[in-house]
Formats: sequence, C-alpha cells, structure tokens
Amino acid sequence: MIGPEDIFQRTMMLIGEDKIEKLSKAKVAVCGLGGVGSFAFEALVRCGVGNFVIVDKDRVVPSNLNRQLIATMPSIGRYKVEIARERAVEINPFVKIEIIPKKVTSENIYEIFENVNLDYIVDAIDDIGAKVALIKFSSKENIKIISCMGMGNRINPLLVKVSDIYSTRYCPLAKKLRSILRKENIKSLKVVYSEEKPSKPDYRYLKEKSEKKHVPASISFVPPVAGFIMAYEVVKDLVFGD
Repeated sequence: MIGPEDIFQRTMMLIGEDKIEKLSKAKVAVCGLGGVGSFAFEALVRCGVGNFVIVDKDRVVPSNLNRQLIATMPSIGRYKVEIARERAVEINPFVKIEIIPKKVTSENIYEIFENVNLDYIVDAIDDIGAKVALIKFSSKENIKIISCMGMGNRINPLLVKVSDIYSTRYCPLAKKLRSILRKENIKSLKVVYSEEKPSKPDYRYLKEKSEKKHVPASISFVPPVAGFIMAYEVVKDLVFGD
C-alpha cells in the first residue's frame, strides 16, 4: 500500500522528515483557482501540505484553457473547486480539503472561515474587494497571507518578484490596493507581482466585447510562475520561518 512516505520521499530528501510532518499538519486556504491559484494549490498539495480550504465561485469556461491547470475540455462547466479537489486526492489520498464555491466578500468572510484554524492564506483572487476582505481578515486574525497582484497583460515570467506591497512598481492593481490599505492602516503585505509594464490588450479577439474593460490578456507561462512562487513562500514560512 502506498503511504505518505512513498509520495513525499523526494521532498524529504531535500527538506527532512520533520519539515514534511509540519506541512502535513498545516492548514492553508487558497482563494482563487485560476491561472495563479490552481498552480499554487497543486504545488502545495505535492509539497505535502495536509489540510486545505479552497474557495472559488467560478466554473471552468473555454477561455480558461490557455493558462489554468484545472481547465480541460471535459472540465468545462464544472466548478473549479470540485476539479481541484479531485486532482489533489488523486495525488495525495491522505489530504483533507474543504471546498467552498462562493465569492469572498467583506460580508461573508467570517462565515466562510467560521471555526477554521488557518496557518496561511493564499490570495489569488482578481477582485480587489475580495482581496481587501481577505487582507483585513488575515490582519485582524493574525493569519499569514500572501497576495498575488496582476499577472495579466504580461509576457515575461522572469520579471515576477516577491516584495512588500509598498515597494512594488509598474503594477496598477498594487497601486490601487496600496491606496486602500493605507486608509485601513495596514502597513505591510507580502505580495507576488510583476515588474513588467503591462501591455495593452487587443480587444479585437475578445468575443465578449461588453466585458473588455475587465478582461486582461494572458499567456500560459506567466500566471503559473506566480503560483509556484507563492507556494514556495508559503512552504518557506511554514517550515523555516520568515
């Protein structure tokens, strides 16, 4: 019978059995399972994190196929949280996952995380209101969080960095979020962001023209890099400290 010692033997060779034990007891919330979050979540599963809450209201649509790990032709129309859990259990049958197919808001965040003892929050949500709700919640409840800034309209994965939000540049989302966080008196936030100046999308190729102001262009190899970096930061913080 295959056990955790078989699944994670190569990881143990790198970080040690004691660190695998820490990860197996950790509980991480991954909010947003798109081009960034789907890769971050699966990387954490493959690292040996043993407990998750995954939150995403969306179902897979055809335009997800170019960059999201869980998006395949058979998955179109299905909830992302359901597909992500199925994949995770096929990788590690010992993992425990609670799925929440809801949008995060300031009104429901305590309902979503009611009686959930979290060690870390991965914020891979696009909606700025949801990001603010997660950040304020983590600050009030003293839970570690890492937030992803905009990865759309970029093509160079080598320019994806980790920083405090107040040290970022060239990211319109980070600029907008900084302004809000200053008013909320939140003085620090670890983020993954791109130092590449965003390109202007060519909306001639977008079928839903009415949505063009809200739809960034994307490519297959930028969002996953951000997701993997987030996973690294989470594992580093959980087992090695800051």
